[in-house]
Amino acid sequence: MDGSFSMAVPTTTDPEWIARMFDWLGSEPADDCLDDLALLHKHLSSLAAPTVTLEQLHRCADPVALRVLDISDRFKPHLLNAALPLPRQIHSASVDLIHTLLTVSGFFARVMKARAASAPETAPERHPEYAARGLRLIGEAYLLACMGGTETPGELWYAAHALFGVACSGVRGTVAEPEEALPEAALQYKRMLAVAALQPESLTGRELVWIHDYLEVASGAVELSRQPLQPESAVFWLDPDHEGAPVALIRRVPPVSDCLLFYRAVNLSRRVAEQIDWLERRIADAEVVGLERDGELLEPDASGLPVGLTPLEALSLLRRMHERWSTPPSREHPRRRQLYTVQVCQGLRAIWRLHRTGKAPDAVSEWMVYNESPGGYAIISVSGVEGVLSAGMALALRRDARSPWSICIVRWIRSDHPDEVELGLQVIAESCIAISIAFRGGELRSTSPALILPPVSPMRRNPAILAAAGTYNSRRFVLVREGTPLYVAQGRVLSLDMQTANVELFQYEIDPYPI
Repeated sequence: MDGSFSMAVPTTTDPEWIARMFDWLGSEPADDCLDDLALLHKHLSSLAAPTVTLEQLHRCADPVALRVLDISDRFKPHLLNAALPLPRQIHSASVDLIHTLLTVSGFFARVMKARAASAPETAPERHPEYAARGLRLIGEAYLLACMGGTETPGELWYAAHALFGVACSGVRGTVAEPEEALPEAALQYKRMLAVAALQPESLTGRELVWIHDYLEVASGAVELSRQPLQPESAVFWLDPDHEGAPVALIRRVPPVSDCLLFYRAVNLSRRVAEQIDWLERRIADAEVVGLERDGELLEPDASGLPVGLTPLEALSLLRRMHERWSTPPSREHPRRRQLYTVQVCQGLRAIWRLHRTGKAPDAVSEWMVYNESPGGYAIISVSGVEGVLSAGMALALRRDARSPWSICIVRWIRSDHPDEVELGLQVIAESCIAISIAFRGGELRSTSPALILPPVSPMRRNPAILAAAGTYNSRRFVLVREGTPLYVAQGRVLSLDMQTANVELFQYEIDPYPI
């Protein structure tokens, strides 16, 4: 999906401001992408003026769009592995770039509107083409907002719905079914819908970029219709006449409206399931012959998978993609508004040290609970944030020094302001034991910190181990619990229950037939 942008050339009759713009667009980009963004703003102020003609806007829109996309590509590395909250300068630049992408996408909407007014008979033929270009820019803005954990601008989804609606109405001069829209516009729109279905606030920047690349060739599998789809458990709805991201049907009933669109990503989940099987076989074969499980196993031409993640990281992410596209998570327990402070210990290793020594580490900080349910909490920082925070990490929480620590997983993370972070937490245990583990086939004389979690009915019937992502690589392992007396045992994995970019959770039993 290249958006079909083209580079125009200046003419001798162009006003001076257009000549300066094309001189800048034809020059080498600045070393710092943010310097380019500042220069672009100066030119956009001229292009946004109401006196700009349709012909001038049409010739300038494509090269300006190409430059802002180039700036965005060069800015993304700042967000790939960034911890939230973002540094103030990066946060400000991210918000600025998002709004710039939306501004430039609006130029294509202006071109369509002006052409419709000047040539109503022939203008709709080009609408899908312009809509596709605008949607690519909006999709890029959405990706940056998700990567930075920032709130999606209010106008983003409304603009995307409007452009896709215009693309549909431009097919043969009638209001077409969504699937009949020009493929490029449909693919750009569907890519945004597919990302929204994955709960992007629960994914890391690296995972989001990988998914964005994956959907460049796979987003056509998203099914979009004006009629309700089945099964309801896998369907999302959206109202193109109102601002707002798609909503899972099992989470909220849609309003009564003739304009609703419904979509599902079940076919995408089937495609992912096939790639999971393929990748699992590749990894297993590599282990048998003693090859390294590195990026070369993916072979993009054979697998259809992009680069950017290790095979184990890609496998973990594919499993989550399959689950969320086939069955969007529903809210199991009602939320209750609360307001009280809690102590928080961030990260698996810090929790491990805390329970190994019995002493609270320096990493303990104060947060505020603003709603809770039997299965989790939503908390917000109140005393600043130190250390690394990311979706999928482990976190321990307690109300005060007399209370036990609850072990949680960060389900989602948002940071609308550089000094503030919100976390959605899933409680996975009310206690834990610090241990060290080593899997068969792992590095010799090397153990990893981990936590034993007790059984929790009906979530799990057996004890479980929470370890860093990538620790689990075979069925059998050795666990060591230090103390008096020292306890050493061989365990056997029963099921892998959770994988995120940071941790994995698996049920186990003490092996009755140790080797």
